[in-house]
Amino acid sequence: MLESVDPLLVAYLPKDIRSTFFPYASVGLAALILNLMIGYVLSSLIGIHFRKYSTAFGNRKDFSRLFPLLMLSVVLIITVVKSSLALALGLVGALSIVRFRTPIKEPEELMYLFLNIGIAIALGAGQTFAAMIACAVILILIAISKKRMARSFQEHGLFLSISYTVEENTSRESILTDLKSILTDHVLRMDLSRLDFSNSKVDALFFINIHTAEELDSIIFEVNNKFHQAQISILEQNDISGL
Repeated sequence: MLESVDPLLVAYLPKDIRSTFFPYASVGLAALILNLMIGYVLSSLIGIHFRKYSTAFGNRKDFSRLFPLLMLSVVLIITVVKSSLALALGLVGALSIVRFRTPIKEPEELMYLFLNIGIAIALGAGQTFAAMIACAVILILIAISKKRMARSFQEHGLFLSISYTVEENTSRESILTDLKSILTDHVLRMDLSRLDFSNSKVDALFFINIHTAEELDSIIFEVNNKFHQAQISILEQNDISGL
Protein backbone atom coordinates (compact mmCIF):
# COMPACT_ATOMS: atom_id res chain seq x y z
CA MET A 1 0.00 0.00 0.00
CA LEU A 2 2.84 2.37 0.86
CA GLU A 3 4.42 1.64 -2.49
CA SER A 4 1.63 3.58 -4.23
CA VAL A 5 2.28 6.80 -2.29
CA ASP A 6 3.37 9.78 -4.34
CA PRO A 7 7.20 10.12 -4.15
CA LEU A 8 6.82 13.89 -3.73
CA LEU A 9 5.05 13.29 -0.43
CA VAL A 10 7.82 10.99 0.73
CA ALA A 11 10.31 13.86 0.73
CA TYR A 12 8.29 15.70 3.39
CA LEU A 13 8.10 12.74 5.75
CA PRO A 14 10.47 12.50 8.73
CA LYS A 15 13.80 10.85 7.95
CA ASP A 16 13.20 7.84 10.23
CA ILE A 17 9.83 7.14 8.58
CA ARG A 18 11.35 7.44 5.10
CA SER A 19 14.15 5.04 5.97
CA THR A 20 11.70 2.53 7.47
CA PHE A 21 8.91 2.44 4.90
CA PHE A 22 10.70 3.82 1.82
CA PRO A 23 14.23 2.36 1.92
CA TYR A 24 14.81 3.06 -1.77
CA ALA A 25 13.73 6.71 -1.72
CA SER A 26 17.30 7.99 -1.41
CA VAL A 27 17.23 10.64 -4.13
CA GLY A 28 17.22 14.22 -2.87
CA LEU A 29 14.33 15.87 -4.71
CA ALA A 30 15.53 19.39 -4.02
CA ALA A 31 18.95 18.69 -5.50
CA LEU A 32 17.36 16.86 -8.45
CA ILE A 33 15.05 19.75 -9.28
CA LEU A 34 17.92 22.23 -8.98
CA ASN A 35 20.14 20.17 -11.29
CA LEU A 36 17.31 19.79 -13.81
CA MET A 37 16.79 23.55 -13.91
CA ILE A 38 20.52 24.22 -14.26
CA GLY A 39 20.75 21.51 -16.92
CA TYR A 40 17.96 23.13 -18.92
CA VAL A 41 19.72 26.51 -18.83
CA LEU A 42 23.09 25.01 -19.79
CA SER A 43 21.60 22.97 -22.64
CA SER A 44 19.89 26.10 -23.96
CA LEU A 45 23.22 27.94 -23.91
CA ILE A 46 24.87 25.04 -25.72
CA GLY A 47 22.08 25.18 -28.31
CA ILE A 48 22.61 28.90 -28.88
CA HIS A 49 26.36 28.31 -29.19
CA PHE A 50 25.76 25.45 -31.66
CA ARG A 51 23.48 27.56 -33.87
CA LYS A 52 25.94 30.45 -33.92
CA TYR A 53 29.28 28.72 -34.33
CA SER A 54 28.58 25.33 -35.89
CA THR A 55 29.33 24.70 -39.56
CA ALA A 56 27.12 21.61 -39.87
CA PHE A 57 25.17 21.28 -43.12
CA GLY A 58 21.83 20.33 -41.60
CA ASN A 59 19.14 22.37 -39.89
CA ARG A 60 20.99 23.52 -36.78
CA LYS A 61 17.92 25.15 -35.24
CA ASP A 62 15.88 21.95 -35.21
CA PHE A 63 18.83 19.84 -34.08
CA SER A 64 19.62 22.12 -31.12
CA ARG A 65 16.05 21.79 -29.85
CA LEU A 66 16.91 18.23 -28.81
CA PHE A 67 19.63 19.35 -26.39
CA PRO A 68 17.38 20.15 -23.37
CA LEU A 69 15.56 16.82 -23.65
CA LEU A 70 18.85 14.94 -23.86
CA MET A 71 20.34 16.89 -20.96
CA LEU A 72 17.37 16.43 -18.63
CA SER A 73 17.03 12.73 -19.42
CA VAL A 74 20.66 11.98 -18.65
CA VAL A 75 20.56 14.05 -15.45
CA LEU A 76 17.58 12.04 -14.23
CA ILE A 77 19.14 8.70 -15.16
CA ILE A 78 22.49 9.42 -13.49
CA THR A 79 20.82 10.85 -10.37
CA VAL A 80 18.72 7.73 -9.87
CA VAL A 81 21.36 5.20 -10.88
CA LYS A 82 24.18 6.59 -8.72
CA SER A 83 22.24 5.73 -5.57
CA SER A 84 21.91 2.02 -6.32
CA LEU A 85 24.30 -0.58 -7.72
CA ALA A 86 21.33 -2.77 -8.69
CA LEU A 87 19.83 0.03 -10.77
CA ALA A 88 23.18 0.63 -12.43
CA LEU A 89 23.45 -3.01 -13.47
CA GLY A 90 19.84 -2.97 -14.65
CA LEU A 91 20.54 0.08 -16.77
CA VAL A 92 23.39 -1.73 -18.51
CA GLY A 93 21.04 -4.58 -19.38
CA ALA A 94 18.33 -2.23 -20.61
CA LEU A 95 20.68 -0.25 -22.84
CA SER A 96 22.01 -3.44 -24.42
CA ILE A 97 18.71 -3.91 -26.27
CA VAL A 98 18.31 -0.27 -27.35
CA ARG A 99 19.23 0.54 -30.95
CA PHE A 100 19.76 4.15 -31.97
CA ARG A 101 19.11 4.30 -35.70
CA THR A 102 19.09 8.07 -36.25
CA PRO A 103 22.16 8.89 -38.37
CA ILE A 104 24.57 11.58 -37.21
CA LYS A 105 26.07 12.84 -40.46
CA GLU A 106 28.31 15.57 -39.07
CA PRO A 107 31.09 14.91 -36.52
CA GLU A 108 30.47 18.36 -35.05
CA GLU A 109 26.89 17.40 -34.19
CA LEU A 110 28.20 14.33 -32.38
CA MET A 111 30.65 16.45 -30.39
CA TYR A 112 27.88 18.76 -29.18
CA LEU A 113 25.82 15.73 -28.18
CA PHE A 114 28.76 14.43 -26.15
CA LEU A 115 29.11 17.84 -24.52
CA ASN A 116 25.47 17.73 -23.43
CA ILE A 117 25.88 14.20 -22.11
CA GLY A 118 29.09 15.05 -20.26
CA ILE A 119 27.56 18.08 -18.55
CA ALA A 120 24.45 16.06 -17.70
CA ILE A 121 26.53 13.28 -16.13
CA ALA A 122 28.36 15.83 -13.99
CA LEU A 123 25.05 17.34 -12.84
CA GLY A 124 23.55 13.95 -12.11
CA ALA A 125 26.63 12.97 -10.10
CA GLY A 126 26.22 16.04 -7.92
CA GLN A 127 29.13 18.02 -9.40
CA THR A 128 26.93 21.02 -10.13
CA PHE A 129 29.52 23.77 -9.77
CA ALA A 130 32.09 21.81 -11.77
CA ALA A 131 29.53 21.24 -14.56
CA MET A 132 28.72 24.95 -14.78
CA ILE A 133 32.38 25.99 -14.87
CA ALA A 134 33.29 23.28 -17.38
CA CYS A 135 30.40 24.21 -19.67
CA ALA A 136 31.35 27.90 -19.63
CA VAL A 137 35.06 27.23 -20.24
CA ILE A 138 34.40 24.76 -23.08
CA LEU A 139 31.97 27.06 -24.89
CA ILE A 140 34.33 30.03 -24.56
CA LEU A 141 37.29 28.03 -25.87
CA ILE A 142 35.26 26.73 -28.81
CA ALA A 143 34.05 30.25 -29.66
CA ILE A 144 37.61 31.60 -29.60
CA SER A 145 38.82 28.73 -31.77
CA LYS A 146 36.00 29.25 -34.27
CA LYS A 147 36.70 32.98 -34.53
CA ARG A 148 40.39 32.36 -35.13
CA MET A 149 39.59 29.88 -37.86
CA ALA A 150 37.13 32.31 -39.43
CA ARG A 151 39.77 35.05 -39.58
CA SER A 152 42.45 32.82 -41.05
CA PHE A 153 40.25 30.75 -43.36
CA GLN A 154 37.13 32.46 -44.59
CA GLU A 155 34.78 30.30 -46.61
CA HIS A 156 31.14 30.39 -47.68
CA GLY A 157 28.80 27.43 -47.92
CA LEU A 158 26.36 27.44 -50.82
CA PHE A 159 23.85 25.08 -52.35
CA LEU A 160 24.30 25.00 -56.12
CA SER A 161 21.48 23.52 -58.18
CA ILE A 162 22.06 22.80 -61.87
CA SER A 163 19.32 21.64 -64.22
CA TYR A 164 20.18 20.70 -67.79
CA THR A 165 18.13 19.37 -70.69
CA VAL A 166 19.98 16.41 -72.17
CA GLU A 167 20.57 16.37 -75.89
CA GLU A 168 20.21 13.23 -77.93
CA ASN A 169 23.09 10.73 -77.86
CA THR A 170 24.54 12.45 -74.75
CA SER A 171 25.64 10.32 -71.83
CA ARG A 172 24.20 11.46 -68.51
CA GLU A 173 27.21 10.04 -66.69
CA SER A 174 29.52 12.25 -68.73
CA ILE A 175 27.45 15.30 -67.77
CA LEU A 176 27.93 14.56 -64.09
CA THR A 177 31.66 14.00 -64.64
CA ASP A 178 31.99 17.34 -66.43
CA LEU A 179 30.11 19.15 -63.67
CA LYS A 180 32.35 17.68 -60.98
CA SER A 181 35.42 18.61 -63.00
CA ILE A 182 34.32 22.24 -63.26
CA LEU A 183 33.47 22.50 -59.58
CA THR A 184 36.67 20.81 -58.41
CA ASP A 185 38.76 23.53 -60.05
CA HIS A 186 37.09 26.35 -58.11
CA VAL A 187 35.76 25.06 -54.77
CA LEU A 188 37.35 24.09 -51.47
CA ARG A 189 34.88 21.32 -50.81
CA MET A 190 32.14 19.71 -52.84
CA ASP A 191 29.37 17.29 -51.86
CA LEU A 192 26.73 15.89 -54.20
CA SER A 193 23.53 16.17 -52.17
CA ARG A 194 21.00 15.07 -54.81
CA LEU A 195 20.99 13.76 -58.37
CA ASP A 196 17.88 13.17 -60.52
CA PHE A 197 17.94 11.53 -63.94
CA SER A 198 14.99 11.58 -66.32
CA ASN A 199 14.57 10.80 -70.01
CA SER A 200 15.53 14.29 -71.11
CA LYS A 201 16.79 16.11 -68.03
CA VAL A 202 19.50 16.00 -65.37
CA ASP A 203 19.05 17.77 -62.01
CA ALA A 204 22.03 17.95 -59.66
CA LEU A 205 22.31 19.62 -56.25
CA PHE A 206 25.79 20.29 -54.85
CA PHE A 207 26.93 21.74 -51.57
CA ILE A 208 30.11 23.75 -52.17
CA ASN A 209 32.52 25.84 -50.11
CA ILE A 210 34.17 28.80 -51.81
CA HIS A 211 36.47 31.63 -50.74
CA THR A 212 35.19 34.55 -52.82
CA ALA A 213 32.32 35.53 -55.09
CA GLU A 214 34.74 35.57 -58.04
CA GLU A 215 35.06 31.80 -57.79
CA LEU A 216 31.28 31.48 -58.00
CA ASP A 217 31.25 33.71 -61.09
CA SER A 218 33.86 31.45 -62.70
CA ILE A 219 31.76 28.37 -61.98
CA ILE A 220 28.65 29.90 -63.52
CA PHE A 221 30.62 31.08 -66.56
CA GLU A 222 32.15 27.66 -67.22
CA VAL A 223 28.89 25.79 -66.66
CA ASN A 224 27.09 28.07 -69.14
CA ASN A 225 29.85 27.58 -71.68
CA LYS A 226 29.85 23.81 -71.30
CA PHE A 227 26.11 23.30 -70.99
CA HIS A 228 24.06 25.74 -73.04
CA GLN A 229 20.70 26.79 -71.56
CA ALA A 230 21.50 25.19 -68.23
CA GLN A 231 19.41 26.49 -65.32
CA ILE A 232 21.49 27.45 -62.27
CA SER A 233 20.11 28.21 -58.80
CA ILE A 234 22.18 29.29 -55.78
CA LEU A 235 21.03 29.19 -52.18
CA GLU A 236 23.07 30.29 -49.19
CA GLN A 237 23.55 27.72 -46.43
CA ASN A 238 22.26 30.01 -43.67
CA ASP A 239 18.84 30.10 -45.29
CA ILE A 240 18.61 26.33 -44.90
CA SER A 241 20.02 25.99 -41.41
CA GLY A 242 17.49 28.35 -39.85
CA LEU A 243 19.89 30.57 -37.95
